[in-house]
Amino acid sequence: MTCPTVICPRFVLAVFVAALLSISPQLAFSQENTKEKKPEDSSTEAGEKPAEGDKEAAPEVAPEPKKPRTKEELREEMMEKLADNLSRRARMLSKREGTLITREQELLEREQAIAERERALADLEMLLESREEIVRRRENLPPPQAWKGPKAPSVYGKHAAVIDGNTMQFYYKKSADYKIPVASTQKLLTAILVCQAGSLDTELVVPKEVYDVEPTVVGVKPGEIYTRRQILTGLLVRSGNDLAATLAIDNAGSVAAFAEKMNTLAKSLGMNDSNFVNPHGLPAKGQHSTAHDMALAAFEAYQNPEIREIVKKRTFEFVLGSGKVYKLYNTNKVLGTLKSCNGMKTGFTYAAGNCLISSASENGQDRITVMLKSGRPYVYKDSQALLEWSLALKIEKPKGEDDEDEVEEAAADGKAKEEFTEVAMLDF
Repeated sequence: MTCPTVICPRFVLAVFVAALLSISPQLAFSQENTKEKKPEDSSTEAGEKPAEGDKEAAPEVAPEPKKPRTKEELREEMMEKLADNLSRRARMLSKREGTLITREQELLEREQAIAERERALADLEMLLESREEIVRRRENLPPPQAWKGPKAPSVYGKHAAVIDGNTMQFYYKKSADYKIPVASTQKLLTAILVCQAGSLDTELVVPKEVYDVEPTVVGVKPGEIYTRRQILTGLLVRSGNDLAATLAIDNAGSVAAFAEKMNTLAKSLGMNDSNFVNPHGLPAKGQHSTAHDMALAAFEAYQNPEIREIVKKRTFEFVLGSGKVYKLYNTNKVLGTLKSCNGMKTGFTYAAGNCLISSASENGQDRITVMLKSGRPYVYKDSQALLEWSLALKIEKPKGEDDEDEVEEAAADGKAKEEFTEVAMLDF
């Protein structure tokens, strides 16, 4: 009988450990192969979930010890922090700069508002002074007079008016209150403002803005020097738009500022249906006047001796800055066809048509005609016809004026008789 072999527990434990060690590498290798093949598994690509039994816990990976940073890495980190600080400061400075710019703009707007108020006050003062002067002058005007004569001739122009150059009395109106463009006839207001400023023999410099106007130009160039009188004469004789811009900027600093002064003057003259945007009359949005208003402007210009002297010139030799003499011919043809004609101003644009303001003086009578929205040659013929008609009117004295004259003559005769009696008594 064979005795059973007794197995030592220590031996069994050793064998088990050896077997376990021999299986562990194979198991690890199998898991790695499974992980590598997993993306290629068709079932996984199709969206199928792996079975729960196939899942095994991933081995924990011990964190790698931090490597000491080099000087370059520390420097880069410091530079990044410095850049962040600089960026924050730049944003703060930019924000402050924006705030300062906003405040500067607000201050600038306030200064502009104050400057506009000052200009408005100055214009108001000038308006009041002009009105006072005009009121004083108009108080001395003769009272309205009655007249007799034939009916006024028919005219081609759509808008017309005839005014007395001494009494400011209207003799004729045709659609005189319609607001329309009046072309270069508004240069009369430019001339009035320039003459009011005075110092016509003072020199001025032609501005660069002369290149912005067309088509009628005399040809002055920026930087050239002329007297105001020379520029004003060229303006009224030949109607140069470059000359109008030159005078406007010399007078007010800009075309826009001068237009404001034109409107202030217009209001002081009673031109209630007018608005001006530029000094020359070229088409502009919102710019208009009426035959009635332009008659008032022409009356005011007629009272100025400087303007009267210029507008009656048929020619004028304009000496350019280059030394070249440019002979200017007056555009008002009535000066050559009516002996009594002594001015004033023509105008033309496609929107305004042919326009003409003419004046004449004969036997102590002065007449001014306004013709707007007409055509050639009617504008000249009709203006002359109205001048001749109005000058031929028989003006009657206001009622009661003859009686006053007789009383004054009787008083004068009585005083003369008394003086004669006193002398006769002394001689006796």
